[in-house]
Amino acid sequence: MAPADDELYYWCWAEHLQLSYYDHPPMTAYLIRASTEVFGDTLFAVRFPALVASLFVLAVIGWLSRPRHLLAWVVFTPLYTFGGVINTPDTPLLLFWAAYLAWLVVAHQRLSGPPSETTGTVNADDETAPKTRAGSIPFWLWTIGGVILGCGMLSKYTTGLLVPAGFLTFLLSGKSWRTWVPGYIYHGVVSSVVFTPVILFNWKYDFAPIRYQWGHAMATDDSGFQPFGEFVGVQLLLFGTLPFILFPWVLWNFRRLAADPRLRVCACLYAAPFGFFLYKALRGPLEGNWALACYIAFWPLAAHWYEGVRGSIRWRVFSYATFMIPATCVVLVIVHLIHPVGLLPSANDRITRQFVINDVMREAAEAVKARGDGLPVYTVSYQTTSFLRFYGADARQIEGVTRPSHFTMTPEHLTDVDRAYVFFEGPLPEEFASGFDPPQIIKNFPIVVRGDLYSYYQLLLYTRHKPQVAKPETTGCAVVADRP
Repeated sequence: MAPADDELYYWCWAEHLQLSYYDHPPMTAYLIRASTEVFGDTLFAVRFPALVASLFVLAVIGWLSRPRHLLAWVVFTPLYTFGGVINTPDTPLLLFWAAYLAWLVVAHQRLSGPPSETTGTVNADDETAPKTRAGSIPFWLWTIGGVILGCGMLSKYTTGLLVPAGFLTFLLSGKSWRTWVPGYIYHGVVSSVVFTPVILFNWKYDFAPIRYQWGHAMATDDSGFQPFGEFVGVQLLLFGTLPFILFPWVLWNFRRLAADPRLRVCACLYAAPFGFFLYKALRGPLEGNWALACYIAFWPLAAHWYEGVRGSIRWRVFSYATFMIPATCVVLVIVHLIHPVGLLPSANDRITRQFVINDVMREAAEAVKARGDGLPVYTVSYQTTSFLRFYGADARQIEGVTRPSHFTMTPEHLTDVDRAYVFFEGPLPEEFASGFDPPQIIKNFPIVVRGDLYSYYQLLLYTRHKPQVAKPETTGCAVVADRP
């Protein structure tokens, strides 16, 4: 698959590591940097952390699912086929969400044990083995949980939903608050310490990054059934109908599920965030990827439900049929990657268009480098800037044309230089090229998708206007020197 726009944006982050970034916390950049140190600056290196994270998430789902009959269908959903190799902030979010889910299950299993039992790392008769009273959670385990939660917060702010959901799991455990509240507070302090780099970064920029994300997440425009329908439609394409069908079942059987430590954790980490996102979708536009982490805890619940109905052939067929939408989506994408089909108009063929855009960006970067004059190339979007940088051009995003990004934290303008290239769909608006002569067209780059012209870019050379120096006027009279 061709590199996605934002993937290369995060690669640009990894080239210049910081405490955090304008759009998201820094974990994505850290993982990409670690990978590129080993594999070099390649698309494989950018995507390797996503592959590892996807395998880990599937391992956690498999570990918590009893039975595992639905696991093969889960693997065949778009998130774990094509999405499983695309690196975004959702990559570490899913990784640490799954790790925190597993940690909570272990913590609750220890908390639910009878106080009379003793557990050790080797055996109960070994005097040197560290022992912990069952029915309590040891200090070191709380520390691990805090580190995992903090790393999740370093991945994406969505991880914050784990705090109330995790608190709910302990609240429903039925144990005295003395057995878990101090540890829960301590693990929250640990996570806050891990999250400190993001706080320091936001402090430096007057919390503009967090305010931007908060405003984006809390937007309530266009409330109604259209954004809700769009959100649900994306979820159906990604995971099928079973998460929506079983959501009422989980709520109805919540008390029974909460009696089991494993299912209690899964129910809280699925139902609470999922319900929140459904509510948000009714209030305004909601991006389809925001709810991805909820489903990690859902599949073990689905496996528990399936265990009770799999004796019926009809229920088994029904269960598998709920995966038909995402499975069909995966098959169609595979076929389309091998040989583009005409089911969609070329203007809506995002898969083919992404390949074309990638080729055009590479060609544009090569054209800039081939001229050998060392001039920077200005663009108007962070996506174009990222592509050109990945392919070796000194690309910079002009502040104020499109939405702000990591690149515009240090404002860049064409007017900062006397000569530069601009890669855009035509000349820049006058207010962004004030003082420059009309640009020289270096090369045109059409975006042709399946034989149809979708758009085109131009590589333009801008040169600052130099006012002509007025020549001194002459009167035509000779100057005669005074005689001595």
